[in-house]
Amino acid sequence: MISFPAVQLGQTEIKCPITECTEYLDETTILYYLPHDDIIKYKYFLELSRTDSGTKPCPQCKHFTTLKKKGHIPTPAKVENKFKIQCPSCQFVWCFKCHSPWHEGVNCKEYKKGDKLLRHWANEIEHGQRNAQKCPRCKIHIQRTEGCDHMTCSQCNTNFCYRCGERYRQLRFFGDHTSNLSIFGCKYRYLPERPNLRRLVRGSVCAGKLLIAPLLLILGLALGAIAVVVGNRSGFALRLECLPLRSLWRFRVVQVHL
Repeated sequence: MISFPAVQLGQTEIKCPITECTEYLDETTILYYLPHDDIIKYKYFLELSRTDSGTKPCPQCKHFTTLKKKGHIPTPAKVENKFKIQCPSCQFVWCFKCHSPWHEGVNCKEYKKGDKLLRHWANEIEHGQRNAQKCPRCKIHIQRTEGCDHMTCSQCNTNFCYRCGERYRQLRFFGDHTSNLSIFGCKYRYLPERPNLRRLVRGSVCAGKLLIAPLLLILGLALGAIAVVVGNRSGFALRLECLPLRSLWRFRVVQVHL
């Protein structure tokens, strides 16, 4: 796999990486060498470069929609409503004209001005917290009046952190957003001023757990085999119990008389 920096910049015409060559790579070659995440980006930018002004991607899921043109002359009210698009893929309602969430009763210019003021107000810190946080999925701003950092969007039911704005993710054995050393943990919970060190420590902990997990599995199987052998020889059975302990696992052998 090869990562082309041009793809990250939204470029679809990529020159051959060989210095002596001046040709451009074809689409098939680019897709063959790109990693999965870059393939998605490349296809999106490629589709975007091929569209005209009558086709735009959904602001939420990037599904492309073409605005249908009608022959009759609509009234001013209908002119505004014709730009109201409901994405068939994610059901998100947005404005085709300004490429923003739909703003009923407000024209695009007023909405953009108000949206800019809203973002500025939301980012201001008052009483030790942001005025509002944007939902990472539907992009609406939510203000917290009390409670913890765990927020649930009332529009799309997405769980996210009010402090950092990231979605809540968790995986057994690897922790969740509230874990200091978890790769899913909030950036403000552990070394917020040293992001590189934080990523290094959390990555090391994650790698260590990935190495330990197979060993614990092998240990459990070995103890189970020993329990069966000892039970057959002594006339009683030994049952192996696996108990959770702070996201790790510990094993206990229980004697059961036959």
